[in-house]
Amino acid sequence: MTTPLGSDSRIETPVPASPSQAPGTFGGRLKNRLRTLRPSDLVAMAVPTLILAVMGWQKRWMTDDGLIFTRAVRQILEGNGPVYNIGERAETSTSTLWQWVLVFADPLSPFSTAETAVYLGLALSVVGFWIALNATRRVYRELSTRAYLLPAGALVFVAVPVMWDFLTAGMETGLIIFWIGTSWSLLVSVWQRPSGEVRLRRILWTAFFFGLGPLVRPDLGLAMVLLLVSLALLVRARWTRCIAILVAAGALPAAYEIVRMGYYGLIFPMPALTKEAGESLYGRGWDYLTDFNRPYRLWIPLLLLVVVAALVVRENKLATRLNRRTTILLATPVVTAFAQTLYIIKVGGDFMHGRMWLPVLLMLLLPLLLTPFTKLSTPLVAAIAAWSVACGGWMRSGDITTNSPHWRPDHQVYQVWNERGFYTNETKTDNPVSMQPHINTIKGTYQLLVHANADGRHVLYLDPNYARAFGLPVDFAMPLKPELDYPVGLVIGRLGVGGAAVPLDGIVVDLWGLSSAVGAHIEQTNFDAAGHQKLLPPAWNIALYVDPKAYARIPANFATQQEINAARHTLECGDVKELVESVTEPMSFDRFWKNLTGAFDRTKLRIPSDPIKAEQKFCKARG
Repeated sequence: MTTPLGSDSRIETPVPASPSQAPGTFGGRLKNRLRTLRPSDLVAMAVPTLILAVMGWQKRWMTDDGLIFTRAVRQILEGNGPVYNIGERAETSTSTLWQWVLVFADPLSPFSTAETAVYLGLALSVVGFWIALNATRRVYRELSTRAYLLPAGALVFVAVPVMWDFLTAGMETGLIIFWIGTSWSLLVSVWQRPSGEVRLRRILWTAFFFGLGPLVRPDLGLAMVLLLVSLALLVRARWTRCIAILVAAGALPAAYEIVRMGYYGLIFPMPALTKEAGESLYGRGWDYLTDFNRPYRLWIPLLLLVVVAALVVRENKLATRLNRRTTILLATPVVTAFAQTLYIIKVGGDFMHGRMWLPVLLMLLLPLLLTPFTKLSTPLVAAIAAWSVACGGWMRSGDITTNSPHWRPDHQVYQVWNERGFYTNETKTDNPVSMQPHINTIKGTYQLLVHANADGRHVLYLDPNYARAFGLPVDFAMPLKPELDYPVGLVIGRLGVGGAAVPLDGIVVDLWGLSSAVGAHIEQTNFDAAGHQKLLPPAWNIALYVDPKAYARIPANFATQQEINAARHTLECGDVKELVESVTEPMSFDRFWKNLTGAFDRTKLRIPSDPIKAEQKFCKARG
């Protein structure tokens, strides 16, 4: 039997799409995207992603800064609130969102809090990188590029050894990669639709996600602003939509900022105050940039990529398709990368080799993670691949990457170092992913803490390295103030290690101002490494935590009686007293309001590190 047109009746009639697969639904859009995903595209994305995953797994570890996050997370899960020590409100987590992601992930994980942070960080890194690759693929396919796609920029990113280090480490880097990759994908999705056809719901959701940037990490606020500007330009937003975009992006960060100011009494996390992030330290920042480039000769692949970009535009005749919206899209991550670079240089960089450059490098490479195959550009991509093999195979930074300008043979101080190299050497473990290897670096002191806690001795110990610096025995202990409800305490510079060794109801006494209100507000004492700029003299911590009856037994080379008494007096004077009360007074509506309204002035407060000078500044002359 035939149809009126003479065709065979066995020809199948198209089956209408089910509601879940209709073109306008999420399922329909996903099916269409999978249908257009070429096998060659899949290979181009899978190879660098697999390299990233494998190398990230091989280099998995936990750093001291990661352990800072995990103690705060454990305190929240124990019902003690977002604090490092019970009874002191200090925001030690530089990434608010990462802290809370771990809070929700930890109860669902079969691993310890530290291991969860390590593995979740790697998973987010890999997923975020894949999302970024796929977004770049969509750009070229939308521009009707039919050529094979080659992983040019992607090979640069996955080849740098220090990048592997921070895919885990327990810190927020994986969340940053995920945020960058997803933000790029959302921006591409907006660009793929004509400006007049982008639904308001999509615009607001995209703006909301961009607005998470400052909660992922405060310095991503700059990236957030540039992404929002790009979004407004892509949709040709009128002023009413611009306001809606700002509200969608800013509502959550603004709400949290109010909570931060009221609860902690500061306008940004305490480590940012400790690092004096508002200062301009261009010299040290430039050193941090050259420190990143030097071991890997990064200028080579970046220069090659510039040439590749020019050839791709010419050979694929993309110039005729680079309209205003496409130019905005492709320029956004590059401009953002340069803006972040200027910011990092301005604030003086970081002490961890390469860490702050990882998100910048990814942003810079986003438009060129994949590039179309052309006759002229392919040899250059091959050269980039050769560099990637050499970089990943042989180029290494060493443990100390930049000495301080103040370095002398008798005064060996450093500005930037390989953080993973330091901790694998310190823990004598290739993959220190849990707390125990870090606790073992102060095993003797940890045993002292355990026994003191069991015996109810209520004492404060010193980190053994800190004790030796003053010629004190490693078991030197001072009784805690009777009114302080801490079973034991430890004075230590490696705050994360201390947080792992000390029980949650104990006190970790900070040396570098990362969790100490007084320490964060002192004037700078060191000018070498970022985050190691405010070394709190012993007299302050003695005045804060040690029983006054024990002052007479404290060696003068550790702290003189005059220094201790001056510190104790200053803590009862004016702005310094109010500062201490802002973090120790029980939370109430009145305390919240005082913290909120005084946050700006409190953040600007600086205390001379010398207790005697501080007493002269803040206290009236003694009668």
